[in-house]
Amino acid sequence: MMSGKTVSARISQKTCHLPLVICVCGTTDTEIQYSFMLLRGNSAALPCVVAMLLFLCGITVQAQTVRLDSVYQINEIVVDGHREVSANQVIGYEQIQALPSSSVADALKYMAGVQIKDYGGLGGQKTINVRSLGSQHVGVYLDGVRITNAQNGTVDLGKYSLTTLESVSLFNANKTEMLMTASEYASAATVYLKTHRPDSTSLSASYSYASFDTHKAAATFCYKDWLLLDAAFTSSSGKYPFEYHTEYEDTTGTRRNSDIRMFRIEGCAFWKGFQWHTYYFDSQRGLPGGIVRRLSDTYTDVGREWDRNFFSQLTWREQYGDLSLRAIGKYTNDYLHYRSDYPENISVHSNNKYHQQDIYGAATGAYRFGDFGVSVSSDLRWSDLTCDVKNFHYVYRLDSKTSVSAFYNHRGLNLTASGLYTRVSDHTKGSAKPLSRCTWNMLASYAIGRWQARAFYKSVFRVPTLNDLYYTLVGNRNLKPEYTKQLDMGITYQDNILNIQLDGYYNRIEDRIVCLPLKGSYQWTMLNYGYTRCLGVDLSVNAHYKNHSLLLTGTFQDDRNRTDPTEDAYNDFIAYSPRWSFTAVYTFTYKGLTASLSHMFVDKRYWTAENAIDDPLTAYNCTDVKVGYRFAPKAWQGHSLTAEAECQDLFDVRYEMIQRWPMPGRRFGITIKYTL
Repeated sequence: MMSGKTVSARISQKTCHLPLVICVCGTTDTEIQYSFMLLRGNSAALPCVVAMLLFLCGITVQAQTVRLDSVYQINEIVVDGHREVSANQVIGYEQIQALPSSSVADALKYMAGVQIKDYGGLGGQKTINVRSLGSQHVGVYLDGVRITNAQNGTVDLGKYSLTTLESVSLFNANKTEMLMTASEYASAATVYLKTHRPDSTSLSASYSYASFDTHKAAATFCYKDWLLLDAAFTSSSGKYPFEYHTEYEDTTGTRRNSDIRMFRIEGCAFWKGFQWHTYYFDSQRGLPGGIVRRLSDTYTDVGREWDRNFFSQLTWREQYGDLSLRAIGKYTNDYLHYRSDYPENISVHSNNKYHQQDIYGAATGAYRFGDFGVSVSSDLRWSDLTCDVKNFHYVYRLDSKTSVSAFYNHRGLNLTASGLYTRVSDHTKGSAKPLSRCTWNMLASYAIGRWQARAFYKSVFRVPTLNDLYYTLVGNRNLKPEYTKQLDMGITYQDNILNIQLDGYYNRIEDRIVCLPLKGSYQWTMLNYGYTRCLGVDLSVNAHYKNHSLLLTGTFQDDRNRTDPTEDAYNDFIAYSPRWSFTAVYTFTYKGLTASLSHMFVDKRYWTAENAIDDPLTAYNCTDVKVGYRFAPKAWQGHSLTAEAECQDLFDVRYEMIQRWPMPGRRFGITIKYTL
């Protein structure tokens, strides 16, 4: 009997070819043992290779006579492996399921360099800001296709659930995959939401009850490995107590008009190189507004909002030897109705409806030859906006992007360079002039063993949104586009247990587009903020050992206005940019038990363009805990019952993410889920 046969394997970003020799030994025809010996290579890719080899072994064993003590050689196996060299943070499936919330925003807030703007309550809008670059500079991608909003350029993360996701990842530059769309190069930071692909047929239903009279019913259906359907209905009174204390006021009351009812249904299908995803969201909610200075909670703001969001997208990806192709098509239809013209309302009276559509198409081709690769991508997006605001005229926008990228990969050295051409033209009465600009970025990394050093430079060109330019109350058609330059240097250590990333960065933004209260919290204006710069350091530690996982992040950043040394606001901190922030998430799993403990600290934040106008928001700590257990006795024949309990803001800390929008205090929730 042969003791083994060496199998050579080169695993890198390129497709690798593994000649495989199987040694067969045994005493009878049915007692067959397969043994493999692989030379030590890339540890991150080895599990994938081993899993594939074991699978192949399973399907090659036949009910036939096998000659013993012999050597069989099968054809070459092709493994498509990719090791990401760009700075990125990932929260995986088990960590997602253990988090004490089901909103995408609650997963992203535990990542280094991230600030979440939350207007409080279940129905409060939740947006993401990365490294103080602004929400419009963060591209959010669902299964590789960007979620868009031409009206305001932001994504409300509260509308997207974690229950259907395999992973949530954040890239501060870009992925180094060759089949990138042109729009992915146009964002300063990118968030990727990957749908969980089922592996068997199942049906599950769940019910949740939480504080503030919150009810949620949900159901998920999976068919084999190619269909996922998920639906949820949520309602909440949103009435939570709050306390607001400053030098000049002392307010205790109850948040009113913060109720919400929302329904979400989405489906995803997988077939060969195709993936289809359709999403529908419908909600009605109250908008309580900011807390005003008063001695009681008798103030009433009865603004209401109705939302309907729909999109359907189809992606296709295929590889033909060294040639790879990708195509995307998507249609989006969004409706918003905002009303505040009630007699008892003392705020601005309005009753307006907004309707926007978006048609998007993209095509990408990539070719690899040896250590080199090149890719070309082109995107075209048509967006329109209709509303009944006085003096607002119908507008549609054409946005085209083309990118050319080059890749070099040799041993531990990786180089990527790309150029992006963007052209945007609006069509309406008195529209702004067409805008066009070429931007570029470069990424370099070098790996030695478990260590990797990397650096990237990236320039970004952001066009003002339709609201920025044309909205009747605050729009400014003289706005200039916003230019951003980023420089990052970092180092990574990775082994089978630990992943550590440390990055230092410098961001420069010219003609920054912001909407800020310059003379008080109720006078908002769109303006170019001149020149700002941000210096920062991000640290991320992600560890997994047996039944334990730990995610630690820390961020320091110094984000200041450097426009005009003669102004009072010169060198002041940019609004809502904390200098220090830290997060920790610990997860423990054992058999059917899952438990998690998470903590977040955010430093004080100024909220006005000129810091001296008012005191900053105070620093805060927030601790969440969640425990769940899955019952699956053998007698149930594959059925299971899961019970979960969670507590958010365990120590009842009262804080604000946005000035005068207090967050709920301590709140509890329980969930029962049955799967068959």
